[in-house]
Amino acid sequence: MNLVLMMSAWMFVCALIGTIYGALHFLAKKSALYLQMIACGVGCQMFARLFDVIYLALNGELHREFNIGMLGIVGSFLFILSANYGQMDSLVDDGSAALRPTRRRALLAPAAILALYVAYCCAEQDLRLRLAVGLITAFILPTVYFNFKHLIIYDVENGVIRCIRSYNLLALAYGFLVLLEFIFGYLSLTVPYVLVCVGVGAVTLAMMPMLQRGWARGRQ
Repeated sequence: MNLVLMMSAWMFVCALIGTIYGALHFLAKKSALYLQMIACGVGCQMFARLFDVIYLALNGELHREFNIGMLGIVGSFLFILSANYGQMDSLVDDGSAALRPTRRRALLAPAAILALYVAYCCAEQDLRLRLAVGLITAFILPTVYFNFKHLIIYDVENGVIRCIRSYNLLALAYGFLVLLEFIFGYLSLTVPYVLVCVGVGAVTLAMMPMLQRGWARGRQ
């Protein structure tokens, strides 16, 4: 079994457990749309990892320039972004000038993501691989902005944001780790690649229980 297949299998198992947990606690019980969208995001990642495992088992290596599994990763970030954007964000940010410094500080997260991508482009000569990683980066950028913003912004009266800060921290870490997974994998940096893949799996595994506990505290 090659290393990429092993790491893909690990991330698939973690995402599968997270998907089952989210389906049982958020989808089956018809919880808040916010929770359901994040559960769907973990489900998208699960299908992406499943594709990787099956493709690797049958062919030995992935088509790195672009493969269908990448759409599942993009979908996971779209669901996480959609959950934070809109109603949830309007609860804590009314667009006033008083919160302008917070919005500016929140830009540090996408700026760091962009810096990682630029560094990768400097190290990678293949334009097709740059574009493939760029596709993932484009959806990570706005996602980490809102995760970091909701991590550092003031709390609302009912404590909703405070209670899900641990989840937002995990979701923020997920964005960085997934990008590093592609960067280290494409640059054939074995040890860093293994470490970030283990991290992606661990974060995915913890995300749903952390979200459920935080949301439950917010309702008490």
